[in-house]
Amino acid sequence: MPVERLFPSEEGHDLVDLVRSICAEQLVPRAADAEAEGKFPRDVFTLLGRSGLLTLPLPEEFGGGGQPYETYLQILEEIATAWMSVGIGVSVHSLSCYPLVAFGTSEQQAKYLPRMLDGSTLGAYCL
Repeated sequence: MPVERLFPSEEGHDLVDLVRSICAEQLVPRAADAEAEGKFPRDVFTLLGRSGLLTLPLPEEFGGGGQPYETYLQILEEIATAWMSVGIGVSVHSLSCYPLVAFGTSEQQAKYLPRMLDGSTLGAYCL
């Protein structure tokens, strides 16, 4: 049963509708088989990037979505509901973009952020 979500802006509702559509059409039908086969769905991250869903919590000045974290986290929850591994991947990717936005030089930001935000390059970090 879907929950009634609270968003700081009306745009959040539109984003959830977009994500639910992408998840129903592109993620859910593939998730179980890909997980069973241990396949990494690289094309899904490209799709999410082209849809603007890898940019949500980042400032617009860097090409981000400029969305509040409340909206980003609810979008992330929708993705994870459809395919948990992809949800975790989106979270890791978004978290790896933050240091570049906050502490990177303008040259580093210009070189790496556009491809990270469109899903061409995926970010990661090591714990």
